[in-house]
Amino acid sequence: MTLSAKINLTRESASAKFHLELDFNIPSDGITALFGSSGSGKTSLLRCIAGLEENAIATIRFKNDLWQSHDHFLPTHERRNGLVFQRQNLFPHLSSRQNIEFAEKRVNSTLDNINVDSVIHNLEIEHLLNKYPAQMSGGEQQLVALARTLKSNPALLLMDEPLSSLDDPRKNRLLEIIKDLNKKHGLPILYVTHSVDEVLKIADHLLVIEDGKLSVNKPLMEAFDDETINHQVWPHIGAVIEATLTSQTTEYGMHKLEFQGGNLWIPDSNKGIDFKTRLVIFARDISIALSNHTDTSILNKVQAVITKIQEDMNPAFLQIHSKAGPNNFRALVTKKSFNTLELETGKSIWLQIKSVAIST
Repeated sequence: MTLSAKINLTRESASAKFHLELDFNIPSDGITALFGSSGSGKTSLLRCIAGLEENAIATIRFKNDLWQSHDHFLPTHERRNGLVFQRQNLFPHLSSRQNIEFAEKRVNSTLDNINVDSVIHNLEIEHLLNKYPAQMSGGEQQLVALARTLKSNPALLLMDEPLSSLDDPRKNRLLEIIKDLNKKHGLPILYVTHSVDEVLKIADHLLVIEDGKLSVNKPLMEAFDDETINHQVWPHIGAVIEATLTSQTTEYGMHKLEFQGGNLWIPDSNKGIDFKTRLVIFARDISIALSNHTDTSILNKVQAVITKIQEDMNPAFLQIHSKAGPNNFRALVTKKSFNTLELETGKSIWLQIKSVAIST
């Protein structure tokens, strides 16, 4: 099952002309991140899929349903989309509770219901239910808008920069909720962002748009391992690892995570045993040693083999690519350290990673 789209859209203004020309198929059962710089066409694509661009020349199919073609146009309200855009568009004369309840009119009874009360609790917006939009911040309105969208029980969730108005703690909490909506409830999500961090934390598949054209369409981990894409999209990321929590120590407040190729200790994240997560490590936070040092404060040491040595954008550094199991790593070292350690392709090394530098 896929979401397929072939779209041709032109917009003209007094100062500029923008053309969107895309043709792609993506999985309809995961989280697809739509990534690109501002003005690249991400939101325009989302609007086309939502049925908000009637002037677009398009063929759009979701699973077995034809939404749009040269002689067919399914209106937005019949596409079973849930829309969460940057502007929340809550009804100003209704309270948060009434805004959420209004979505019941669009409930799709053929789908498994999402427990909206549970979502409200996880979003921590119970105290907002009797407030009106004018009494809330932009971030609070965004959370209420998400709850309202989920109340309609959509078959596909379209999200346009949903974290833009939130503080960091709520961003992290909402990312977890978004992942749960997909993994636990099977809700496919198309997620627009220009944040590399958000892409790496939640995406299963990656679309990259540049100047209205598609430049990348790949599973996320495959895209990360593609060095041309890696250098283009996230030049400072050292590793993206799928890991499982296997043990914890309450004495030190640490969790042990295992992955194919080694294990890592991270600060306690309040997750249970067997919890699966994705770890993101920056290249600058990976150092290299020739042996497994024990006289160091660094807990995480992963044995790897150098696969490639590459010039960095900064002429003082080199990028050292290595592999541990199936996982690719990239460390950023000075040319002085490179010469001192006599590093070369095929050499066995130990990657050292501080626990505090690992993001989940």
